[in-house]
Amino acid sequence: MPEATLRPLHLPQPSTLADEAAEMQRINQLLDGGLLTLRFPPELESRFMRDSAEQRLRHFLISGLLALLVYNGFLLVDYLMARDVFWLAVSIRLFFFTPLSLLGLWVGWRHARRLPPSVWPLLTEVMVLGSGLIAAASLAFILSSSHSPMSHHYHVGFVVVILYGNIVQRLRFGLALLFSMVVLAIHVGGVLLLPNMPERLGWPIIMMVVATVVCSLYANHAMERDERRRFLLTLRERGLVRELGHTHERLQALSRVDGLTGLYNRRHFQEHLQGVWARAGFDGSQMAILMLDVDHFKKFNDRYGHPAGDACLREVAEVLQHHLKRPADFVARYGGEEFIAVLPQSDPAYAAGVAERVRQAVEALQRRHEGSSTARVLTVSLGVACGRASATQAPDQLIALADRALYQAKRDGRNRVALASGA
Repeated sequence: MPEATLRPLHLPQPSTLADEAAEMQRINQLLDGGLLTLRFPPELESRFMRDSAEQRLRHFLISGLLALLVYNGFLLVDYLMARDVFWLAVSIRLFFFTPLSLLGLWVGWRHARRLPPSVWPLLTEVMVLGSGLIAAASLAFILSSSHSPMSHHYHVGFVVVILYGNIVQRLRFGLALLFSMVVLAIHVGGVLLLPNMPERLGWPIIMMVVATVVCSLYANHAMERDERRRFLLTLRERGLVRELGHTHERLQALSRVDGLTGLYNRRHFQEHLQGVWARAGFDGSQMAILMLDVDHFKKFNDRYGHPAGDACLREVAEVLQHHLKRPADFVARYGGEEFIAVLPQSDPAYAAGVAERVRQAVEALQRRHEGSSTARVLTVSLGVACGRASATQAPDQLIALADRALYQAKRDGRNRVALASGA
């Protein structure tokens, strides 16, 4: 199908279709693989991070505020279980961690979106990781400073810290694993290094925190896997919608294009002509209709067969496209061996000149036509009509004038151009 006939329909380029098909294949492969590694190819990974960044930032800000309230609510536990360092806990929680956290939340709210899209998703994860580690370190410092026998039981507070990073804030699995190992190391180090830790209490608490790490990491992995799966399913759904759109466009093209010659068909020509006519009426310019008929085409088919007749029509279509090259020129197969073209902003002299060049080019093909009574080679006859759009005239009237001119060309001996009288 000639490229020029498809351009007005804005069909996607083959390279675009190939890229979309390749992306759909990658998506299906990732979905079939189960997403165990929680990692996409680099380009898709960047897109995933960008697309989820806004939602993750909003989640970080909201859950961060709630977590800060919970964190400071543990002052009551500090008072009950580590009363000897209560004012130290107040200083750490209210005058160190809280201002630092509020500053981080304010930076995320006011400035994160101003950073490049490839940076601020990572910044969000770093702020979550940092806040969790600082919370763990502050708890460890409070416990290491207390001599209260009740403070030994307070080590279960690390469970809350781990749940905050892995479940509440949903750190990306790689960072969640790092976060969990660091918090676990802080906890185990505190249990083993603190003096007077009851042996029968230390190991059960360590096992409880380890179990929390394992379970929360499993849940974190499942949540991120589901999030990535939803992302892929969304991309696949969009791809299917695009594919349906492309299919619809191709069907539209097929309904408007003549399958034999690749030119537009009569139906689409009529639709296009209405638009050209309206524009001509607006700017007051002349336009021309050119009608072409292959001379003695029935005899050509009878003598050489229908495959040769089809090839003949394709050659004539190529000649028309070659000589009607202006962007606004429009050519179509009108039916059978007839072709029609509209030439906007064309006066009679120009349109007749184009028609004559088309006639000569077809004759120059030197395709034998021994059944013709006009010449021994294939020839065409053309009728040309020019006019201006007006409220009292319809485009069909201009077509009728071109058709009468074509009839006159045939009656005068064929293989010629006739200009409608008055054009």
